[in-house]
Amino acid sequence: MNSKGRIFAVIIGIIAIVGVFFVFNYTPEPDKENKKGINVEGQPTIGDKNAKVQIVEMGDIMCPACKVWSLQYFPAIKERFIDTGMANFSFVNVLFHGDASMVGAQAFEAVYELYPDHYWEYVHNLYAKQPDSANHDQIWINSEVVADVGEATIPNFDREAFLAKMKSPEVNERINKDDSIVKESGLQLTPGIFINGVELTDPFDSDKIIELIEEGQK
Repeated sequence: MNSKGRIFAVIIGIIAIVGVFFVFNYTPEPDKENKKGINVEGQPTIGDKNAKVQIVEMGDIMCPACKVWSLQYFPAIKERFIDTGMANFSFVNVLFHGDASMVGAQAFEAVYELYPDHYWEYVHNLYAKQPDSANHDQIWINSEVVADVGEATIPNFDREAFLAKMKSPEVNERINKDDSIVKESGLQLTPGIFINGVELTDPFDSDKIIELIEEGQK
């Protein structure tokens, strides 16, 4: 591992101390031989489309571990690997918590349809509205909350158009596609993090994240 990689691992390791209590039954070693072919065509994606490394996050707005990954891990990974052209990054909605997850997915997809330049900022700001771990099971998300976050995040936000788009056929089609991708992947726990098709059994393992990205550069 090079010096930049070691610095990244130290930063992420410090972050992990904050987020470790969100990590449930992750096992230490991903199965590199069992790669998943994930088609991210049409998914929200940032980074060089021709990058050697593809990172895919499968996340659920109701998942506290997803909040930690999105707000604390993603920024460091973006700076170290995505902004430098080493990797691209795509997001897929997960619906493990039923109707509440659906509201979040509809909001994400509506923003992607109407305001794609603000998509990632919106995703992170909506995760930030999730209650702390002691109250994460409460149903906190609804159409008012997701629209309020839109108004706080996006200049010239059209609340009525956004709420209508959430219920639109194109958003429903996108969510159905996401659900199919999740089911085909066999995902059991969120966040699901895949690096060149290899699922991290512990998405908070910074050493393994670096190892898989560096292997992908060869």
